[in-house]
Amino acid sequence: MTVPARRARAIAAVSDDELDEELEDGFAPQEFYSGERICPAPERLGGGVLRAIFVIALALGGGWALISYQATWRGWLATELAAVSSAIDQRGPAPVEAAAATALAPPLPPPVTVPSAPQPAGTDVPPASPQPPASTAEAQSDVTTASIEPAAKEEPAAEPLPPPVVDPADPYQKRAAAVGLHPNLSRVLLARLSPTDYRNAQTAIETAVAKTPDTGTFVWPRQRTPELALFQVHFVPGAAPHCRRYVVIVTKDRWSTTAPPMEKCGTALAGRKTG
Repeated sequence: MTVPARRARAIAAVSDDELDEELEDGFAPQEFYSGERICPAPERLGGGVLRAIFVIALALGGGWALISYQATWRGWLATELAAVSSAIDQRGPAPVEAAAATALAPPLPPPVTVPSAPQPAGTDVPPASPQPPASTAEAQSDVTTASIEPAAKEEPAAEPLPPPVVDPADPYQKRAAAVGLHPNLSRVLLARLSPTDYRNAQTAIETAVAKTPDTGTFVWPRQRTPELALFQVHFVPGAAPHCRRYVVIVTKDRWSTTAPPMEKCGTALAGRKTG
């Protein structure tokens, strides 16, 4: 007996109610025979795996080629890009852009020609003769010039130095001011000066003010022993015309001290500044 016959007999043996229930459930009464497939055929995985392996191998090979042959494909790419850029530059602006620029530019108006007025017959108009330029002498004579003398630079008159402040209770300051030394010299130095040193200081200052010019220096004493002080007197600018401003350098026991400036004034001293 064949398979279709057996299936037909089985379907006939089922009642109509049972057949309706089976059909509602989505199944039909049937028999299975030996070797018949009861589930969908499995998908064949061999082709998909091969395609995936091929794609991976192609990607790996391409990446390796890009890394290994950078010098080759970079030079080729630069050459191709340069060729394309030069070709674009040689083509010039696109026809559409040129046409748009021409359409946007306003048309130039036609030139207007003004007809000249007709001259009456037999009338000759002499050409205008240019006026000769005025001579240089005449042009200069028309200009009045005046010279302005520069204002004289006035210098402020020099003022005499104020007298130094002497402490009346300090005998060394009183003695120094009496011989022409500045009383603000070091008190230690003033205390170490001997009576002979004070006389030499007075001689050096009076002689320098009376005889030495502003550019000179007077040194006293000329010859001295090591225990005596040495006095150097030189002059500084800024004094009034009838005054002489001087500075004294005192050297005692191999130590030199510069005193603040002092000043002596008098009408007889005005002509002794230059010798």
